[in-house]
This record gives sequence, C-alpha cells and structure tokens, in this order.
Amino acid sequence: MLSRLTTRIAAPALAAASLCGSLMFGAGAAVATPQDDQFTKVVTALGIPVSGPEQAVKLGNDICVLLTRGGAAGPNPVPVVRGVVSTLTNQGLEKGQAVTAMRAAVTLYCPQYGRLIGR
Repeated sequence: MLSRLTTRIAAPALAAASLCGSLMFGAGAAVATPQDDQFTKVVTALGIPVSGPEQAVKLGNDICVLLTRGGAAGPNPVPVVRGVVSTLTNQGLEKGQAVTAMRAAVTLYCPQYGRLIGR
C-alpha cells in the first residue's frame, strides 16, 4: 500500500521535474514534421517563451509524457489533466496558455487522449 502511494506521489513530481528541465534547457536538433511545425506555430501564437522550434516540440511531447505517466488512460483522467495544467502554470504559463498547449499537444502528438480535451 505504501509503495503504491509513494508511486502515485512521486510519478507526477518526476514528470514535472522532467518538463521543467525541458523548458529550461531545450532539446537537441531534430527533423521537423508537419505536426512539429503546427505545434510550434501554436506555441508562438500563445506567446509561450521557448528558445526555438526544438524546444516547442519538446514541450508538446513532454505534455504527452505527463499525461501518460499520470494515468490519463485510466478510469479517472480528470485529476491527471488538472495536474498537467498545474505543472505548466507552475512553470510560468498562464492557465489559458497551458490548456491550449495541452489541447494542441494531444491533437498533434498523442491523439489517444483526444477524449480528454473536451472536458
């Protein structure tokens, strides 16, 4: 029981730390896909401060990782979605930016969570 509780508490914290690192340090060079270009345009339009397209793409992929690690595919994904938005706002985004970035990431990078973005 304690192990399960520790895992539930530690997993979101580790995911948040990972996202924080990606926002601060960026990502390596990669070949841009049409999805990457679209997500980068969303990030730019939202005024989210990133150092370049690679960091924008990393943010989108990290959002999907946070959803996956948080258990968004489980029976109660609402707390997971709220946790992702909270993580993004704790990193300096406004709530609207966080929600829109999450929706764009789901649409472009992890459509398996598409049922969540209407909530």
